[in-house]
Amino acid sequence: MKVAESLPRRRYDLLDWPAKGSSTVRGFVGPFVLLSVLVAGPSLTVAQESNIAGPDPSLTPEQVARIQVEALGRNDEPYPDKGIEITWNFASLGNKKVTGPLRRFKRMVHDPVYEPMVNHRGAQYENVRIEGDKAKLDVILLSKEGRFVGYQFTLSRQKGGPCDGCWMTDAVARFHVTVH
Repeated sequence: MKVAESLPRRRYDLLDWPAKGSSTVRGFVGPFVLLSVLVAGPSLTVAQESNIAGPDPSLTPEQVARIQVEALGRNDEPYPDKGIEITWNFASLGNKKVTGPLRRFKRMVHDPVYEPMVNHRGAQYENVRIEGDKAKLDVILLSKEGRFVGYQFTLSRQKGGPCDGCWMTDAVARFHVTVH
């Protein structure tokens, strides 16, 4: 997979992130508050998400993206690349045709474009747009290296087959995040 030299840019006003090594109370509380905001939101609990291994018609597009992102955030629990396997389970058939088989998909997720998703520190979900059987949403991640990285998820409600009525991921595109 070739990385584009210039990623699409989006501007987000995220909470102030204190400078490393700050010894102020704000410096101590700031990261905690940010991470609380990044992982909070109206969705399934982490315990509920971890029990879902695949698509279900009752899940919304945002819940599907959250399950995938949170699984990648805990990628190696309970064994290496379990999070990638869960993510694969929610990939649409069209997505799997382009990115599969699973062994190839795992290599792709560990490439530089998607690697920030693996074992990230937190996520914020924004701009959920649903039009009929298509949906898009933006996910801002705090990578394990402490950088903000954006991904746009494109999902569709499946028609026919074993996943009839389920939202599944068709594509995930990275974009540049400008923090102010």
